[in-house]
This record gives sequence, C-alpha cells and structure tokens, in this order.
Amino acid sequence: MRADLAAAISWFNALDRVRAHLLVLAAAAVCLCVLSYATGWPQGARPAELEAQAAIVLGQAAGAPRARASMPVLPAPAPRDMDSLVREIQRQLIRVGCYHGEVSGKWSAQSRLAMQAFTEQVNAKLPVDRPDQILLRLIEGHQGRACGVRPPLSLVREGRLPVQGGKAD
Repeated sequence: MRADLAAAISWFNALDRVRAHLLVLAAAAVCLCVLSYATGWPQGARPAELEAQAAIVLGQAAGAPRARASMPVLPAPAPRDMDSLVREIQRQLIRVGCYHGEVSGKWSAQSRLAMQAFTEQVNAKLPVDRPDQILLRLIEGHQGRACGVRPPLSLVREGRLPVQGGKAD
C-alpha cells in the first residue's frame, strides 16, 4: 500500500509540474495577445490619429544670422525605360556643362564622351559604355558646373578634345 501511495504522490507531483508549465505557457500567450492588440500586429499599423507624433526643434544661437529654412530637394523618380533614362542623363549633362548635343534619347558617342568628361571632372571611376541609374544619380547630385571650366586631361591626351589656350598639363 505504501508503494501505491508513493506512486500516486509521484504522479501528482509530475502532474503539478505539467500544470505549472501549462500555466507559464498560458501566461505567455496572454502577454502576446495583449502586445499584438496594442501594436496592431498582424492587422497593420494603427490609425494615424492614434500614433504618437514627434517634432524636432533645433535651437539657434542668439547672435547667429537666420538662414532661410528649406526642405532638401529629393531626386525625381528614376525613368523606367532606356530612352527616358538617356534623355534625363543628357539633360543633366547639359545642366553641368558637359554635353552640347541634342536631347535625343540615344546613347551616342557624344553622350558617352560627355559622361566620361563628367566622371573625370568629379573624380569618379564608372563605366560609361551604357547608361544606368547610377550615372544619373551621380549627375543629379552634382551642384553647379563640372565641365566647361577645363577639359579632362585624358580626353585631351587621347586627341578626342582639342587643347584650349595652350598646351595640356
């Protein structure tokens, strides 16, 4: 009888451990449900009026001149077809003074030479045999003129551009 009683107690102890584990798992599930309800997961984001909004205010020194606040200009969406991409690169090359041809949408030798002149002026080493988004973003990010001030020496040495105002350095 004593052996049966010891077995029963042992079984109840094991059952208590299982119940304790189940209780811990149930508590974890309740916590997950509460957190998912609070964050809106998995349904999506909470409505904008319920989201906290923050503003960053930067102080300015009393004696400092007030600069005109301006938002950064974001680049235009990238063209999706090749002709539009080439036209936009050609427009940007005209803006920086490296291209003097027509905006045709054709990646001609004149376009490649202008792109090569630009990359050399800004000290970039990129292939210019085909137009791509990287070339466009590089030109868009450049402020002011890049060409027209002085031709790239490599183009002068190769004989593709005439020497202006004397000999090349």
